[in-house]
Amino acid sequence: MRRHHPRAEHRARAGGKLGLRESISMAVGGMIGGGIFSVLGLTIALAGHLAFVSFLLGAVIAGLSAHAFARLADRSQRSGGPFTYLRDAGHPRAGAWIAWLLIVGYVFALAVYSFTFGHYLANALGASAGVARAASVAILLTFVAINLRGVVTSGLVEDVVVFTKLAILGGIAAIGVAGFSAARLEPLDNEGVLGVLLGAGVIFVAYEGFELLPYDYEDIDRPRRNLPLALYVSVAAVAAIYVIVTIGSQMLLPDSAIAAQKEVAFAAAGQEALGTAGLWAATVGALFSTASAINATLFSTARLVRDVGAAGELPATVARERRGLPAGAIAGLATAAAAFAMLPGITELVSFGSLAFLVVFGLINYLHARRTAESPADRRLAYAGAAACLAATVGLVYYLATEDPVALVLIAATSVLVVVGRIAFQRSARG
Repeated sequence: MRRHHPRAEHRARAGGKLGLRESISMAVGGMIGGGIFSVLGLTIALAGHLAFVSFLLGAVIAGLSAHAFARLADRSQRSGGPFTYLRDAGHPRAGAWIAWLLIVGYVFALAVYSFTFGHYLANALGASAGVARAASVAILLTFVAINLRGVVTSGLVEDVVVFTKLAILGGIAAIGVAGFSAARLEPLDNEGVLGVLLGAGVIFVAYEGFELLPYDYEDIDRPRRNLPLALYVSVAAVAAIYVIVTIGSQMLLPDSAIAAQKEVAFAAAGQEALGTAGLWAATVGALFSTASAINATLFSTARLVRDVGAAGELPATVARERRGLPAGAIAGLATAAAAFAMLPGITELVSFGSLAFLVVFGLINYLHARRTAESPADRRLAYAGAAACLAATVGLVYYLATEDPVALVLIAATSVLVVVGRIAFQRSARG
């Protein structure tokens, strides 16, 4: 049995299974891991007063994709994800390509989390960008050491982290919402409809995380009931949290002030709400949240690398284990994430992460439409999910081409390296 979340690993070691509450907690924690702390400022910069609509559109795509994951997991009835589903459908080559893309997406997710950790800490300390970069690397190294020791986060610690970040997000947002004034959001469409649509695509990585739950299908109690419920409830809950936090922040600060501090936007909102105490509360929430997300993502992705390598779709050296742990994968993933976390801004990291997951989720929706949809209505929903992912992908590329061509070049170069690496591996494996 291959477990892909530290919470599931801990629960299994204790001889139990994940209930509905724990499954929801895992999915919510995965999405909020870096989510709102990382993308709040960027979303408001793109969509303006309608930033909350960008989050709602992202939630629609995530909800449709969650349904596709649930149906494919129910068909498979075993732990797995896109790599497994495509292989089961008779498409091992496509499964391998998706696995490579997913791994790259998780590398960028790790980079987003570590970047956010470093910048929130440096901002609270009044330190330089160099300190932020050093902190980003340090937190990655910390969890490399933890994972290489085989230490698994306890369920209690996971619960405390989730509760803490939700309490901080909710508390600061509530202060903002309590002073709600419709005039602060006038005119609603100040950045235009296009900004709203682009915002939904650019920040979609904020909804990444729920897709890890099917990897632990066999460790969930009554999975045919609890897995779909956990996916639906978690996406809806996270969407509600993102909307409330966004509007609350906009009640506390003008959009221009939030956009100007987009790397640490929620810290600025916290400071406006409660002064220095609010700044540190928001910072603690961001540090707890991103650290937990780094741990879970590094743990999960290293085991995904191991599984893909065991299937012969990655070089054996990458997937090699030491004392039962995928040591090479852990170190390699953290090294790659640390390199990308050195970028000067968060836009490139968020954009590539969103792009990777939009492509993967689009294919999952398409696979559901072709393989597991049981009614015409369900099939239409699946095709709608695939189309929505495609539209968001096109919008994201358009945004980068017009507003940040350097980021687009970086993404294109990384994509070429992945394609060349995959082709070179295929040829060497055949030889």
